[in-house]
Amino acid sequence: MGLALETIVGYVASGTGTTTYDALTPNANQSYTVRSYPDGSSAWLEDAWGATSAAQWLWSIKSPRLHDDVKGILMAVNAYTNTGSTVIFNPNTNLPGFLTQKLFSTDVLSVTALAATATNKFVGVMNVRYENLGGVNARLFHWNEIGPQIVNLVGIEVQPAASGTVGHFGTGVALNSVDQRLKANTDYAWLGYTCSIPVTALVMNGVDVGNLNVGGPGAYDSSSTGDFFVAQSLKYNTAHIPVVNSNNQGGTFISIADVTASTAPNVTLYFGELRNRLGNPSTP
Repeated sequence: MGLALETIVGYVASGTGTTTYDALTPNANQSYTVRSYPDGSSAWLEDAWGATSAAQWLWSIKSPRLHDDVKGILMAVNAYTNTGSTVIFNPNTNLPGFLTQKLFSTDVLSVTALAATATNKFVGVMNVRYENLGGVNARLFHWNEIGPQIVNLVGIEVQPAASGTVGHFGTGVALNSVDQRLKANTDYAWLGYTCSIPVTALVMNGVDVGNLNVGGPGAYDSSSTGDFFVAQSLKYNTAHIPVVNSNNQGGTFISIADVTASTAPNVTLYFGELRNRLGNPSTP
């Protein structure tokens, strides 16, 4: 069973501020074409969130194979939050709760956004989950498989920085680039994370997650990120919790993309040390 999660990040570098929707540009090596998967399997759009540099935006995910190809799934994104002298560019969750959309193999999604004001910037992110993706077998597990296995919690610090270009991923940093306390040849479940300042998206990439970007929003509220993958597993009743072996930490990278340039948060990744090494998952 080739389980896979993929976090896809796109951006509008400068909105036109007209009544015309601007197309989002996906990051390098990413695409809005649904990956090919075999008949009898499924793929789902499970999460979508966005962040804006100023003013409000609307953004849309559509296709003739979804509800309609006019505006499709239309979502509103709030403006940034201004708290006195500090501006917080906090990502907005736009598909909350249990809202999901089935996607079709090789379908080309149109992802666009409408700016309220010209030159404003926008970053939109989506999580797509595949039940069976050829060539990928991410180590993703249910909470009821992970919870009983946890013997210790550990927080590992990393210091990724966003690109100097808005919406682009910055250079990834290895899981052990700052903090090298993971025990040798031990499996760890990635439960969630916290960021010292908000960023639009935080992802992990490495062999244990199928060499795809897997992550979530870097929101300021740790109650929504600290157990992010546990909550996803419980919410969707599917295997959502990534498991990483510590021997792979040097080749496992954390990256961020943001609606502001060169953001550099301190990030703490919450892991559960597992009693046993787990094999590959057997259920979606």
